Amino acid sequence: MATLNPGLATVRSLPVRWARTGIDILPLVLTYAVAMMVFFRVPIASGFDLGFGERGDALIEMTILEHWRNVWAGVSPWDGAFYFHPYGGTLGYNDGYVLYGLSYSFWRLLADPFHADTLNILTFKTIGFFGAYALVTRTLGWGRMAGLFVALAWTIASNIALQAVHAQLQSVALQPVAMMLSIACVRAEAAGRRMRARLLAVALAALMAAWLLTAYYMAWFTIFSACLFLLFWGVLSGDAAPAAVARLVRRHAGTLAIGGGAFGVLIIPFLSVYLPKMRETGGEGYYEMLGYLVTPMVDMVNVGPDNWLWGWMFRPLLALVHAVLPDDPALAGRVLRGEHEAGFPLLLCVLLIVAAWRIVVRRELGDGEAPVIWRAFTLAMIVAWALTLQFWVTSPWSLVFYLVPGAKGMRVVSRYQLWLALPFLLIVVANWRTRMATLLRSGPGWAVAIIALLLAENLSAETAAQLSRRVQRIALDGIPAPPEECRIFYAVATRVGERVYINAELNALYPHNVDAMFLAERWRVPTVNGFSTFNPPDWAFGDPLAADYDARAMAYARRHALTGLCRLDMRDGEPWRRVR
Repeated sequence: MATLNPGLATVRSLPVRWARTGIDILPLVLTYAVAMMVFFRVPIASGFDLGFGERGDALIEMTILEHWRNVWAGVSPWDGAFYFHPYGGTLGYNDGYVLYGLSYSFWRLLADPFHADTLNILTFKTIGFFGAYALVTRTLGWGRMAGLFVALAWTIASNIALQAVHAQLQSVALQPVAMMLSIACVRAEAAGRRMRARLLAVALAALMAAWLLTAYYMAWFTIFSACLFLLFWGVLSGDAAPAAVARLVRRHAGTLAIGGGAFGVLIIPFLSVYLPKMRETGGEGYYEMLGYLVTPMVDMVNVGPDNWLWGWMFRPLLALVHAVLPDDPALAGRVLRGEHEAGFPLLLCVLLIVAAWRIVVRRELGDGEAPVIWRAFTLAMIVAWALTLQFWVTSPWSLVFYLVPGAKGMRVVSRYQLWLALPFLLIVVANWRTRMATLLRSGPGWAVAIIALLLAENLSAETAAQLSRRVQRIALDGIPAPPEECRIFYAVATRVGERVYINAELNALYPHNVDAMFLAERWRVPTVNGFSTFNPPDWAFGDPLAADYDARAMAYARRHALTGLCRLDMRDGEPWRRVR
């Protein structure tokens, strides 16, 4: 009977363990629910009619996601789509969205393109939330309270939320996953667990290669930031000398070779589609990029005029810009709004600056001495931020632009601040977490108030959810599919009576091209139309209502020997007409 007691004790203890597990998990589940409800509050309030993005870029993104669905169905090559016909490798004109394509294609089994796109964003926000929580609690070992705060604050971060109008930027959710893989790989290598370290290195290589083919900006920022960190770590630790570097390489040659070799192989699809387009287009020009750098003291803390706590600081500035540029409200908006609303809330900035000063200059972290690795990490992140600053027509980023491979593929450098949101939160929490823990014990009211303020300063009345599913479905579903004899088509007008898209210049470029490329993927019928970050060299499909538009289309068709071409014009009683 005595031999049965351990087993009986175990059985009796199971409900207690389950209860404890439920108590441990409950705060995480509730915090996740709060984070998702805050981030998706506008889509939820609209009855899931509004999705992230707007009439132009969001439909371009969904077009590429529909392309991947066609790839999995076997009706489209992976690197080319049904738009920009007959050019191949057209995926290289924009972000590739391959990981998004996997998630989106699953949701398309259950939903239409608009709901599937929102569910795809939900998928990546979920990855980011739990990735940030695991990074803080398991990898860094800072405890559950710190993990919940970082996961929640990062998920609802002002700049990431406002820039959700560009869905590909939400791939920043992969950042904590990459950080965890990197740290685990280094720790395994240091502990002599070479096989584990090499498997982790291959996993990291696969993630980065897929990320580059999904959303170039965030993946490139990850690689560039890692290089900056290694540089400052080498300098501060004394391992930057050639002899020291050679010793490190020899010591870890196997893992470095396997990880680097895996990355070299796995990045081939990315290089095969993007390098030819980079040579064809030349990348972004310096002066095109210059307008999207970070203005000191303004863009660094620019959370937009509709921010609940700090919007009052930007409303007078915006009024001043409109007064200076009264004839061009769109240009006035681009000075302070749009891509420039990527800054950090003021209170977080103050805590960050104090934390960085203590870690880098005073070499203090919390109540102890700051390790070299934290000094290097903090210095690298602050320098990365400083590189993005603009001083009239000059910027430290010009060195990056001309010297670092891949930098010319990016125009909106201010998006780096989205990537920096998580590192900055980690720096702040690393420095203040012990004091906050003490305050929670001695003065919990003050601690809760500070945390609530740090979270609230991310909230804004402005929303990135601007695309109405109902409006788009009515417009697009009303366009008849092309007749069987139409093997290729071009669009003149896809909607009748639609309001001007932003301004006359952009209205002449986006609506008909974007609709045509989206419908081409849905119908699986090629179109010569399309619009992207870069367009084919002889693309000539802007201004469709101009007198020479049809002539331009005919010249393009003759140049490429196209047959079976049809013309789509929803203003006509018979929208489709065969062109001979």
